[in-house]
Amino acid sequence: MKNQKKKRKKLTNRKGITLIALVITIIVLLILAGITITALSGDNGILTQALRAKEETENAQAIEEEKLKESEDYINEATGAIRGGEWDSNKKINTPALKGNMELVRYENGVWVEDETGTKYSYIAGSGKSDNNSSEWANARVTIDGVDSYFVWIPRYEYKIDSDEHTIDVKFIPTTQTTADEGYIIHPAFTADVNKGGWTSELSGIWVGKYETARVDASKENGGRDTKIKVQPGVISLVGNVKINEIYKYSREYSPSLKSHMLKNSEWGAVAYLTHSQYGRNGNEVTINNSSKFITGSAGNSVDAAEDEGTTNDYTSSQGVLASSTGNVYGIYDLSGGAYEYVASYVKSGNSTMLENGNLFADGSSDEYSTAYEGTECSANYIIGDATYETNGWNNDGNENYFVNYDGPFFNRGGRFGNGGRAGIFFFYRGNGDNQGTSTSFRIALVIK
Repeated sequence: MKNQKKKRKKLTNRKGITLIALVITIIVLLILAGITITALSGDNGILTQALRAKEETENAQAIEEEKLKESEDYINEATGAIRGGEWDSNKKINTPALKGNMELVRYENGVWVEDETGTKYSYIAGSGKSDNNSSEWANARVTIDGVDSYFVWIPRYEYKIDSDEHTIDVKFIPTTQTTADEGYIIHPAFTADVNKGGWTSELSGIWVGKYETARVDASKENGGRDTKIKVQPGVISLVGNVKINEIYKYSREYSPSLKSHMLKNSEWGAVAYLTHSQYGRNGNEVTINNSSKFITGSAGNSVDAAEDEGTTNDYTSSQGVLASSTGNVYGIYDLSGGAYEYVASYVKSGNSTMLENGNLFADGSSDEYSTAYEGTECSANYIIGDATYETNGWNNDGNENYFVNYDGPFFNRGGRFGNGGRAGIFFFYRGNGDNQGTSTSFRIALVIK
């Protein structure tokens, strides 16, 4: 009996110790929990510190990313890295390709300002045969040595011509499309074929001078003497006593990094077809620049106005905009009239005059900057897309009897101020490249690739 009581006493003692230990354990845990909660919460708590550290890390990362972007922009500017030129599925065109010191601009409140979003251009199709003045083609400003010049984006496209109706249907296409849709032709100015007026690779588009070219020191009263050039409205075009060799040289030297060059016949054709299409004037003629002083951006009071008849030098006026490829300020000017415009395209005639006046590029072979035509007879020489054979006689412009030949191996385009109704986007003529007169100028273009 005594042993059983001792046993129970021992068991009772063990149970008491266990309960005390449990209570102590709980108290310790509560104390630790309290300490932990205090450590986690509050202004100096672990959680607060962790959140603060996270925010500081994110802020530092944002600052670093901004610095990296600034560095990237600086490098892009310094190296001339390409921006744009990719297919925009919303606008259905290749976005304007920019490089180095180029910026998209928009006309607002009487001045050209930077298009900060880079999206305010539009290529809108017209309907029927009414003049389409809705398209606002992309414009860019290039600043070299403090002098601004203006260019217009011609996106890569394919086209289809109705010879009976004198209409041109255009479809914009991505650079990746190298096979035309049924019934269409990819315009050769954008293709990897130098023999047809293209380049060594497929292009997303080309930049074309908004006006005829002028000397840097040219004004409305004086044509200047500088050998450097600019593309601006309201100044005297570069005409007179300039051989085609010099024109070619001036064009190439304007901005080698932007592949500046004298416009080629194929590129004139690309502009002419887009102008005549539903995205341009929709079959309606461009008003002539009938300024006998060769002032860029001028306009007569009709498409066939005589020399200086009702001329305005204000390219932004209701009359002035009708001399552009879009019927508004966003188009290309001086395509009809102004001065004849030499292009870097010629027939391989072997004429001694040709070799003398154009030896910088007229060596009988085509490259990215010039196009050599085969043969010497007009019936065999045309190249698809050059706005000669396919559109011969349209709008009463041009005449195949004046195609390039042995004696006149170099193309010039557009007509001059005194040509009246014969001047226009489909006008072509020939010359020997020795510009001793005062009626021939040129236009430059840029290629980003």
